[in-house]
Amino acid sequence: MSLEDWKRNYWLKDSIPTLPEITQLFAVVDREIHDASVAGLSVDGKFMHAYDAALNLCTIALRSNGYSVAKGQGHHKKTIEALPLCLGKSFAEIADQIEIASRQRAQAMYDRTGVVEDSDADDLLQTAVALRSALLEWLKAQHPDLLPPKLS
Repeated sequence: MSLEDWKRNYWLKDSIPTLPEITQLFAVVDREIHDASVAGLSVDGKFMHAYDAALNLCTIALRSNGYSVAKGQGHHKKTIEALPLCLGKSFAEIADQIEIASRQRAQAMYDRTGVVEDSDADDLLQTAVALRSALLEWLKAQHPDLLPPKLS
């Protein structure tokens, strides 16, 4: 399927991206990566911050392509699943990792502690950092007008 197919299924809607919006989303990503890296943070806290960074990176990819998730849908799930459609099939494994993290996050946030381990949080943070770099390179090549000036 393509992003246009998703739009025809009413999973996405057209939404013109702007440089200020993308710049703000990167600011959120950078804050979340920083916060996930703070020494002494609980493993759940580190994981939540790393997840928020990864989810916002998926949002940047989707928004940069001119779409947003339609209301009433599984917002996180659709945003994550769209990553390979936005950036290419090589990002499917990363999307899968973030989707697994999404389920862990829901359990850790609403059900119980001890759902995630240090290695889960570390892996997710590394994924977010790598995805941020890949997304910047993709923006340079595909949408240079949306590349925040301080990050170019």
